[in-house]
Amino acid sequence: MSSISASGGKRSGTTALAVVVGIVAVLAAVVGIIYFMKTSESLPSFLPGRRPHNTGHDTVKGIAAIVVAVALFVVAGVALVRGGKTKASADA
Repeated sequence: MSSISASGGKRSGTTALAVVVGIVAVLAAVVGIIYFMKTSESLPSFLPGRRPHNTGHDTVKGIAAIVVAVALFVVAGVALVRGGKTKASADA
């Protein structure tokens, strides 16, 4: 059984993977923006790095989250490009 769907000839598994990785990349970008916008004492409780009585921003964690987001966007883009190439389209 082939993993190529009937619509468009794309591999459905690769497209689904690209969508999931893209969603995780958006979440990482949002976390990075939160680290840049909020001070350490006002971070949400689900994010690590909360320090009481600290008015500074946690820029290292923000930069790390943005770098992860960019890397995941690249992975999602590569998955979409490679997922669109089927054997029939590669032979043409």
